[in-house]
Amino acid sequence: MKGNLGNLLEPNYIEEGNKKILTTAGAFGLLRKGIIENLGLKRAKGFLLRYGWSLGVSNAEEAMLTSTSIDYLIKQAAVLHLGTGHIGDVQSERFIEWVDSENIKTINGKGKWIHSFEAQEHLKHHGKSDMPVCHILTGYASGYMSTICKKSLIVKEISCVAKGDPECCFEMKLQEDWGIEIQDELKFYHEINIIEELEYTYEQLLEQRNYIDKVSKFHKKLTESVSNGSNLQDIADSTFGLLKIPISIEDLSFQKIVYAGMEEDEYSALSKELKESLIRKNRKNNKPLPLFKETTRLKTENQERLITPIIVQKKVIGYCTFIYLKETEKSSENNIMFIERVANAASLYLLNEKTSFEALEKMKGYFLEQILKGQYSSREEIINRGRYMGINLETPFYIAAIDYKENGKKAKDSNDYEQILESIAKYLDIQGYKALIGQYEGKIIMLIPESSIILPNMEKILKHIETTHSYYNYKIGISDRAEEIEHVLEYLDESLISLRMSTEKKIIHFKDLGIVGILINSKNVSGIKKIAKQELGPLYKLGEGKQKELLKTLYVFLSNGGKLQQTMDDLSLSMSGLMYRINKIENLINKDLRDSSQSYQLLLILDSLLALGELEI
Repeated sequence: MKGNLGNLLEPNYIEEGNKKILTTAGAFGLLRKGIIENLGLKRAKGFLLRYGWSLGVSNAEEAMLTSTSIDYLIKQAAVLHLGTGHIGDVQSERFIEWVDSENIKTINGKGKWIHSFEAQEHLKHHGKSDMPVCHILTGYASGYMSTICKKSLIVKEISCVAKGDPECCFEMKLQEDWGIEIQDELKFYHEINIIEELEYTYEQLLEQRNYIDKVSKFHKKLTESVSNGSNLQDIADSTFGLLKIPISIEDLSFQKIVYAGMEEDEYSALSKELKESLIRKNRKNNKPLPLFKETTRLKTENQERLITPIIVQKKVIGYCTFIYLKETEKSSENNIMFIERVANAASLYLLNEKTSFEALEKMKGYFLEQILKGQYSSREEIINRGRYMGINLETPFYIAAIDYKENGKKAKDSNDYEQILESIAKYLDIQGYKALIGQYEGKIIMLIPESSIILPNMEKILKHIETTHSYYNYKIGISDRAEEIEHVLEYLDESLISLRMSTEKKIIHFKDLGIVGILINSKNVSGIKKIAKQELGPLYKLGEGKQKELLKTLYVFLSNGGKLQQTMDDLSLSMSGLMYRINKIENLINKDLRDSSQSYQLLLILDSLLALGELEI
């Protein structure tokens, strides 16, 4: 380009036949519109700046044929610029420091263009702009001043009518005086050969095509892998083998499911660092860890991660993660397409697993329900069916009953039962525990083979459901050791009795009930009720609310061994209120509650009523 910044000091000349042509603002506005629409704003800016620069250089060279005085040529700048018709007027002021009469040491100027044709045409064809648009004016001023001063001098527009400013204002400095502030602007003044640009565009298109081809083959390989029965570890290993990027698949708590591309110690350390970082950042939300619903970049001191959610049936159930360990292994935009396809493959696998798992668990739950309802004709039929389910019912077993009640945080939802049941079943499956799990009379029932190690880990199962479904309070009752599957209903009763007796403990075993368990297990239910009515007498005849209040007071008082202070605290009563109730109870049943033999018998009766479900405390 004639007058390029790099060759300002070279001799300038006007080519013969460099004729001036005239055009209208409207016609040039249409040309400008076409340039922007075809080249885009960024490339059009460079084109218009260079066009303006060329005009400025040409006018400067013509003016220098008349005089070489810089002072004269600067004064001519406004006259010549007005002559182009680009502006209606220009106002400017300059500060110049001279080396001598012919050489400038430094120059600083500022001013404004009045009625810029560029601003007006831009508003007409494109509307309001986000940035200054008087590129021809800026290029013209820069080219003219750089030519006459024989120094690289850059004019920059700082406000523009086209972007909503009241005036089109500019500043002017030597290139070196602008410093780094002008570096991005300078790139627009350097012309790129159209052939080079086409070659560059072709290379970009070729690179993009190769990338799309690579992604397509990668996606096809993962899909075939899942279709051929590969598991999550196979998917992770295959991904690392193809991309050489360490990868992990984790649950919502960033607990490992599988990983590939690093040693276990390194993975554990990085996982710990990430969780600690997320917990610190998420404290304001009162949640331990955030939920990522779209692809996200996370960075800690020792790693950078590209995380994308695994979504199954519109729910985020885990994450796929690329892990970058070195500065040279920065996450790139291209990797997003790969990680999202890994997540899709994982989602497909997990959906298939979920469907198969749910189908099997429903079969097992229905099988347990049939056993409890006595719908099998023989022991052999039950045992054979159990083998098909992967459960050995020839060995001893236990029955556990789980009850859940609202804790005030949320109303009970009919869908919650299915979710709690699924959560327990998944936990058992992950831990490798064998059991039948289903529903019976509103309770979750588990048939637990003695060979399984579930009983010693019942606390962990309870903690798991308390964490995953925290809207409920849970209690678990566990039967005594059962020998024969055909007598399963006896042990179901034991688990339900234990459940009703778990007034304080969250987990209670039938064997811990002692004499009460033996008494209830005798099946002498009618006898127990008869003795209870005889011993408690008028307490049974009171209105329901008053009866419940006095029976609870009696039970808590007897359970505390007659300790008044402890009973007051447990019932939140005053001493006078408690004494009033105790005296009333003693008068109604005609017994001395401080008599140890009488109090023991009453407590045994109340425990029996609790176990039978006749009394709620």
